[in-house]
Amino acid sequence: MTHPHRPFPILIGRQEIYNGRVIALRVDEIEVKSSLNVRREVVDHPGAVVMLPIDGEGRILWVRQYRYAAQQELLELPAGTLEPGEDPAACARRELAEETGFAARSWRHLGGFYSAPGFCTEYLHAYLATDLHPEDADGDDDEDITLEALTLEESLARLDAGGIVDAKSIATLLLYLRKERR
Repeated sequence: MTHPHRPFPILIGRQEIYNGRVIALRVDEIEVKSSLNVRREVVDHPGAVVMLPIDGEGRILWVRQYRYAAQQELLELPAGTLEPGEDPAACARRELAEETGFAARSWRHLGGFYSAPGFCTEYLHAYLATDLHPEDADGDDDEDITLEALTLEESLARLDAGGIVDAKSIATLLLYLRKERR
């Protein structure tokens, strides 16, 4: 809820902690009230895309891959990080081909969302990809991805059973259900 009488925080100082290939970490000192200064740790991220691809049989294409930070294999929708200056739609086309071996003739932007706005700047653009056809593309050497094709009902059952725990996939599935299945 927006409170028009509350001013936005004022940046007092910034300390750059780390600048890596995908993320940067900074600590900002901000003034949140007329005399209260606090520190906020912020992960800067260039943004990303997530795709909900549906094949000719009406099945959603999921990717299964090991996620080091989670220390487990996760079932996710295909996704990828934006390159500097890259258009989100172009990134979605590239990542779909790299992760699934398919391209889509039909695209629809479903919306977008922040992954963890309490500490991270990552904004994800969600797309529906349909009318799929095989496409040769080189995937990332460090990714070991397995495709799983599930119907919507199977996907929801897997979600209900705790088999889908990836937030971007859950949020994109919800956008799809709200916008495409009305």
